[in-house]
Amino acid sequence: MKRVVWIGTACLLSLPALAEIPNSYRAERWEGSFRVIGLEGQSFTGDGGSQAKVDDDIGFGFDFAYNLDERLSLGFALEWVDTDFRTTTQPVAGGTAFDGRGDLEMTTMNVNGTYHFFRKALTPYVHGAMGATYLDTNVPTGPSTPVCWWDPWWGYYCGLDTPTLNDTVFSYEVGAGVRLDVNDQFFMRGGYSQQWLDVDRSAGTVDQGLWRVGFGMLFQ
Repeated sequence: MKRVVWIGTACLLSLPALAEIPNSYRAERWEGSFRVIGLEGQSFTGDGGSQAKVDDDIGFGFDFAYNLDERLSLGFALEWVDTDFRTTTQPVAGGTAFDGRGDLEMTTMNVNGTYHFFRKALTPYVHGAMGATYLDTNVPTGPSTPVCWWDPWWGYYCGLDTPTLNDTVFSYEVGAGVRLDVNDQFFMRGGYSQQWLDVDRSAGTVDQGLWRVGFGMLFQ
């Protein structure tokens, strides 16, 4: 929240210069962008007092949106983050606690809405999103089994498939940032969001911070 307030304050301080900024080019146009994501690591406690810590990492994504006017846009986003995690598992009935490490894959799909405060090419914005996040810990939950499939490059192929601990959870977020329409075709933006994941096995909703920098194109 402090970061969001800082971004908003910086934008308000620039209000006297708004008269020098041209109007935006985004009204009634489609857009698409590529984004780089910075995941802020988090620690949380699960059932029975077990703990997990997710490391900071970098991810990627893209989004498509339609600008209803200069202020409001509605869109769809798809993002991937692959990071490391560490766990401390608590014993039951006289057992021994132990630590573990793993690789966490997160894939998020959401629908979102963005409100731009100004009709100018440079403007602060706020946004909200909701969707689903697929979590795969890559922790085996059973023996590997042989499977076969048709590969587009190698043809008929067989290998081993190992079931892992995974889940698809409801996710939602709010955030703020700044956008610049460089010209009538290119734009860039950057901001910070707080995302919440409804993970059943945790002792509450898991929240995490996300930094994003995006570069995109406007279409007629």
